[in-house]
Amino acid sequence: MIEIDDKKYNIKNWDTLTIQEAEQLTNIELPEKMKELYTSGTKEKFEEIQKTITVEDEINFGEYAGEVLKIMSDIPDELLKYMQYFDRNDLYEHYCRDKIVSLIGGMPNYEPKKIESFEFNGETFVLPKSLKIFDKYLPNHSETSLTFVEGQGLFKAYAESQDKGNLKMLIAIYCRPEGEEYNEQKAIERSEQFNDLSMEVAWEVFFCITELLNISVKTINTSYQEILEKASASLN
Repeated sequence: MIEIDDKKYNIKNWDTLTIQEAEQLTNIELPEKMKELYTSGTKEKFEEIQKTITVEDEINFGEYAGEVLKIMSDIPDELLKYMQYFDRNDLYEHYCRDKIVSLIGGMPNYEPKKIESFEFNGETFVLPKSLKIFDKYLPNHSETSLTFVEGQGLFKAYAESQDKGNLKMLIAIYCRPEGEEYNEQKAIERSEQFNDLSMEVAWEVFFCITELLNISVKTINTSYQEILEKASASLN
């Protein structure tokens, strides 16, 4: 909670920010100089870019911060509009930046609690213990799902995807009421309902699936190594 002119306003955290709002945040175009900062890669490069920031850049940052704060806070639009750009920037830096960086391509700034289930719309949804459904891995081994397993990792694949609905769909596929069998149509319908699911729950599911993917990859690698060793032994 923050105070402006003796009035108190709320800034959303992961537990109050919805998946739909997170998607809206990723759709706001970053100012070019901010993109450079967020993709600088090293502290030295970051500081080098910082030195080139102009007043015009700061004003652009302030416009961006205002759009972010419209979604992430209950500060009235009129107040944001007439607020000085540097005041919007200060609010953004203190309360929003880490979450924006998490959403647009870094690792989520979130410590998982490793929940086993969550409540939504009066139903209890159970997190998966395995990625197999009907002895198959879902989503099917498309280019996107392979990217989840290989190289970049699940979150970066989600962040770079043109279809930001991937996260909702993954939750709808793998998180179902106890005993409910997987049904594709139901998963599609449920994924839209998950627009209102909190990002706190979304990150819990994300980390759960990431861990299961890592276990799957390790199992595959171990099995492959055993096959190679047996093949090598039979040839000797």
